[in-house]
Amino acid sequence: MLPPPDAARLDDYRFQFGHDAGNLSLVMDALTDAVQLVGQHTTYCRVEKGPHAGQPPLDVVEVLRLLADAKGLVQESLLRLKSAG
Repeated sequence: MLPPPDAARLDDYRFQFGHDAGNLSLVMDALTDAVQLVGQHTTYCRVEKGPHAGQPPLDVVEVLRLLADAKGLVQESLLRLKSAG
């Protein structure tokens, strides 16, 4: 179950946007927070040697790509719900 602050935000989103769009809105917030945290990690975690020296590790780059793709799908679903309702 969600911790009380997240449960309250979910209730607010569901009240504002409806059940499904409210759920997706909370997921969008979580994905945005995850992207921000991983983005911070890329600042401090860099490859030290080789052709990718000074760049974020490839696994971190892949995680950011996956999060961005997931966020895009959630955004698309929210827009479809908005235009249908």
